[in-house]
Amino acid sequence: MRERPKFIRAVLAVMAVSVLVAACSSAATPAPTAAPTAAPTAAATEAPAAGVSDKAKEVTFPWGTFKLAQRVIDKAAKGEDLNLVVSNQGTAIPVFGAEQLIGVDRGCEASSDRGLNIKCRLAGPATTDMTAQLSELETLLGSDQVDCLGLGSLQPDTYVDIVNKYMAAGIPVFTQNTDVPSSNRIAFFALNERDAGKANGITTANLVKKLGLKIDTIAGGSGQPAGTWAQDRYGGFIEGYKTVFPDAKFFNDEKGLLPSGSPDFTVQQVIDQTGPFLKGNPNVNLFFHTDQGIEGVGEVIKRQGLSGKVWASGFNVSFPILDSIDAGDTLVTINQGFDNQAEAAILACVDFLADGKYPADPLAYLDPVIVTKDGGEGLNSAADQRAHLKVVLGE
Repeated sequence: MRERPKFIRAVLAVMAVSVLVAACSSAATPAPTAAPTAAPTAAATEAPAAGVSDKAKEVTFPWGTFKLAQRVIDKAAKGEDLNLVVSNQGTAIPVFGAEQLIGVDRGCEASSDRGLNIKCRLAGPATTDMTAQLSELETLLGSDQVDCLGLGSLQPDTYVDIVNKYMAAGIPVFTQNTDVPSSNRIAFFALNERDAGKANGITTANLVKKLGLKIDTIAGGSGQPAGTWAQDRYGGFIEGYKTVFPDAKFFNDEKGLLPSGSPDFTVQQVIDQTGPFLKGNPNVNLFFHTDQGIEGVGEVIKRQGLSGKVWASGFNVSFPILDSIDAGDTLVTINQGFDNQAEAAILACVDFLADGKYPADPLAYLDPVIVTKDGGEGLNSAADQRAHLKVVLGE
């Protein structure tokens, strides 16, 4: 039976508590203070398990019939721990990795009353390494270490075979953060990237107009310029910005994103790549960044004495990004909810195994949080985000 599972409402409830707004991801998320580990959490349940739902044992999808692996059925019936694994493209990527680990743990803890004993784990290479991630996924599958998978990928088409291999082996797969749409995955949890970028563009343009900023040329950069998600964000930003300023000048389009924080999404790589670009292109005075590299752009503006001359907008939240917003160097950032993406994958695994439920629409988009210095209607303030990060980090 296809229906929208309970975890979607649960994620929305978390967003409401955090004074978040609709658009495409979810609740405010923390910045890391240390690289996360990939160690599994403790089992979320200790009581005798009820076993998997009969509805999960065989399900017909548009692409064909999925049959849950008998070993998973047997493990659940015996009350053994089911291994729920979220694999992403970099467990130690700043901001991203720590938030994903928080989401995995939170999803595991929230599933303590579902009649299944589970262990949850964040897996993947420490930094971006597609070959290493695919190799680990093969090893985990071959050694029966995964009973349900939540996958964040780098290049969608490259992951089709491994997703289909898991599904053919009777292991449910949900994608999160980045999709593998051509595969047999069950559902995808993340932003609608283009819509989120458009929301950023509209908000940025409205701020530019309100503050009377004189913008000459806008450029876009990314830690993964060839990524579909990155191109959609910048393309959406351009579309949104032009709804306010139709004649705005752009240095590049979505297919020509500049390397900024590439290939490892580090702040230093952003500084090394974007610093020289801004020096060599003084007409560019608004820089859009597709990911957490916005932190590095803010640092470049500060180091080069460009405050009040050059501005930035982008994605993700950390204390340095919020500092840049408070300083007026960064205008807008999108909190896309890395934690909620990973949490949604864990909860989807439990919903599927315990109840045989999965989203009616496989594109189960989450909502972003639009962050500006002062917030306002439909916006989150930097102060609100800072307070939330402190709570999550236990500060």
